[in-house]
Amino acid sequence: MAALIPAIQIIAKANHTAHHIVPIQPDTTPLQPNSSSVRIRTTLLSLTTNTFSYARHGGMGFPGLDWWNTYPFPTSLPAPYNDTTKYCRIAAWGFSKVIESTIPDVLVGTEFYGFQPIGTAAETLTLAKGAPGRWVEVSERRKGLLNVYNEYIVVPGKDGKGSAEEVLRSKGLDALCRPLFQSSFVLNRFSFAWEGEGVHPLGIKEIPWTAEDAELKGAVMFLLAPSGKTGLAFAHQVRKARPVGEQPRKVVAVGSERSRGFTERTGLFDEVLEYGDVDVAGEVEAVVGEKPGKIVVVNFGARGEAPDKWVDGLKPLAERVQAVLVGTSPEGKGMSKLAALAMQPGSGVFQMNAGGLSEAAKEVLGTEKYNEALSAGFEAFKTDGAGGLKVVSGRGIDEYAMGWDSIANGEFDPETGLVYELP
Repeated sequence: MAALIPAIQIIAKANHTAHHIVPIQPDTTPLQPNSSSVRIRTTLLSLTTNTFSYARHGGMGFPGLDWWNTYPFPTSLPAPYNDTTKYCRIAAWGFSKVIESTIPDVLVGTEFYGFQPIGTAAETLTLAKGAPGRWVEVSERRKGLLNVYNEYIVVPGKDGKGSAEEVLRSKGLDALCRPLFQSSFVLNRFSFAWEGEGVHPLGIKEIPWTAEDAELKGAVMFLLAPSGKTGLAFAHQVRKARPVGEQPRKVVAVGSERSRGFTERTGLFDEVLEYGDVDVAGEVEAVVGEKPGKIVVVNFGARGEAPDKWVDGLKPLAERVQAVLVGTSPEGKGMSKLAALAMQPGSGVFQMNAGGLSEAAKEVLGTEKYNEALSAGFEAFKTDGAGGLKVVSGRGIDEYAMGWDSIANGEFDPETGLVYELP
């Protein structure tokens, strides 16, 4: 049987929903001895709305978020897709196998969890030892990325426990939710800190972030697009990982009619509203109740003008409305009104950078304690918070492309997490 021709995903910079699966010639160049390099091939990929954020913002010049340069354009990439002024590549969270290695401590067959290439072609990583059980990509092209995107975690060998379906679900949840859970974990614990000083959501300590900014006690919190993996994890963190006396007065979900049932079934919200309810006289006022000192809006990727309308609509209902931007809608192009406000000091709108905040959190706790706390929190979420999520697997890069189109068009069930095995 003939070997499959490798292919990679290429995305149009002008419209990140437009993409192509492009066949290329396999790289047969041997790794140089003593180069501290490995060659990997992706085996499992997740596909979430967060993946679209990498495509949309990867070339905007944000420090540490140079997602378009995670993996190079192969020399065999045909025209017009080899035009780097018009096209880009990104990566996605998942698993890979080492198929070649010059590092004695990394054997062929080692499995990595991390930021993987989208496609079936082999890619080369230049690695240095990181924290225990972790390796860090240190090549020149990856210097524009924060450490969280360059870290590869060694997956322990199989222990013989669990059926194939159970193993796929566990790995699928890791691929789908672990990086998104990390965003929610650090936002809840380190920006909305209830002890010590909070850290600005960008993770930049030089940018002011006051005790008032960090305070949630007594606030009314609105989560936009809460049925996504990050929103669900954040609601779980706010409800399950904060002292009772440090929780908001109310946590309100605002989503689509389609996602309402799933959101209600999570049991994590005091109220569940739909995007259009902001236009219904008295609807939101009744939910907010007695005028709070603070309303916090966290946007996890609501579509269209919904985030702008909700922030504007809530302003008369509290002494202060604070907005934090976490996710990006898969659809839009360019910078939203709120994203522009986030660049203006004093606007009350804050952009989050999960990677930057994670690095700042490691400085607060120390890397080893941070990794332990993150892992323990994620395992608790997998057990207690992700039970309603269905992990649906596809196979092959062509099915991945179909999933990309379905998310871009809004044709996906919020209860479903998409993962793809790549043979």
